[in-house]
Amino acid sequence: MNLTLGDIVLCLTGKEPLGTENHRRVMAVRTDSRAVEQGDLFVCLKGERHDAHDYAEQVSCLGAAAIVASRPLDKVTCPVIVVPDTLVALGQLGRCWRERTAATVVAVTGTAGKTTVKELTAQTLEHILGAAGKVSKNHKNFNNQVGLPLSMLAANGSESAWIMEVGISKPGDMAELGVIIAPDVALVLNIGPAHLEGLGSLEGVARAKASLLEHVKPGGTALCCMDYPELWAAAKAICPGVVGFSSRDASARYYARFLAAAEGGRGRFELVIDGQRVEAELPACGAHFAENAAAVAAICHTLGHGAQDIAAGLSAAGLPEQRFCCSMRGHWCVVDDSYNANPLSMTRSIEAAKLMAGAKPLVLVLGDMRELGSGAAEAHEKLGALLPAIAPAAVFFQGAHAADVARGAGVAVAVTAVSEPRQVLEALAARKISGGVALVKGSRSCHMEVYAQGLLCGLGTSETEGGRG
Repeated sequence: MNLTLGDIVLCLTGKEPLGTENHRRVMAVRTDSRAVEQGDLFVCLKGERHDAHDYAEQVSCLGAAAIVASRPLDKVTCPVIVVPDTLVALGQLGRCWRERTAATVVAVTGTAGKTTVKELTAQTLEHILGAAGKVSKNHKNFNNQVGLPLSMLAANGSESAWIMEVGISKPGDMAELGVIIAPDVALVLNIGPAHLEGLGSLEGVARAKASLLEHVKPGGTALCCMDYPELWAAAKAICPGVVGFSSRDASARYYARFLAAAEGGRGRFELVIDGQRVEAELPACGAHFAENAAAVAAICHTLGHGAQDIAAGLSAAGLPEQRFCCSMRGHWCVVDDSYNANPLSMTRSIEAAKLMAGAKPLVLVLGDMRELGSGAAEAHEKLGALLPAIAPAAVFFQGAHAADVARGAGVAVAVTAVSEPRQVLEALAARKISGGVALVKGSRSCHMEVYAQGLLCGLGTSETEGGRG
């Protein structure tokens, strides 16, 4: 960020600021009092457990340049900017900084894979641009009304592009986030039955996700996957000129298809980019990952890059942590896909892990898929119904829906309820399953990363290798 205190006051109040500190450069914007350093702007947000106004005196003593608050504050020595709503103010600051950047701003949304597409796009662009350009992106998946503007404000203004993911969970979210990001390029990746507690139905998810396209700046580009009828219809209704990409329709302007598995969980893909065919080796395999490849190709080509450069950039990219990351332990390949889960991403990950395993044993260590509302039990039963065709060597499940998954699987596949990684390791040793592919996946709040780490630490030992040293 490159804003002065005077810029911030004008942005948030609409008034020309008065005072001797108007030209003071603000170093960063913080919402966590523990992270405040001298020269930072502190925005007081009120959460379910804490009210940041209570820490105003503390951050003032730490040297904050100013504090944004929803009420006057006593016992502080720095300027206080009083606004009606501090969360709205944070978004306003993000939009003010967005209007000053010369970077091309790209926004990505979707039910599954948006963080992966964001990361792959950023890495591909960095590879293409080299030292000639910088790329900014969200930290991890900081993509909501707090995380998105903070991610934008963390950019220093020298970047060629900002690649920002946008996450929603209820009606109205996209209207708030779209105004903040105002993208030059907007991409809607996919839809699936996630966040149904807030969005109600698959059609509701499609309308909510596609509404990002309403916020594309004049002269910008709207991109959308053609493979989801409800989504494509919603996108065309909002933006008749939307450009499609696909992993199913070879006539799409941007198309990708999976060719074959490669070493280390990687995969070979064919890309068709505006009529030019190229191949790339990506850091994951499976037909579902072609969707991500087509999305990255669409963004990068829209930004003016050629097919060969895009393929080379994609081939050099890696996956973000906890998103289908493969690690070898002895005779095991542990796939850590523990960051989050919904019915769409869960199905895709299991199918990709099955492809990787081939004739080797496949072990599934799964957790609940959250935020599915009244359809949660049915969704988990449908997950179980997929398992007989997958034919895993073992299935372990942590969470409230273990019985639903087991009911869906029937007698063909045994589903073992677990509560800690040790139970998985002991069961594998007892069954003498001495190697293969182990997939770990569940919703973020299930903390399935504990299982991934437990398997990485425990597999490959003499015990879990069935007595082999």
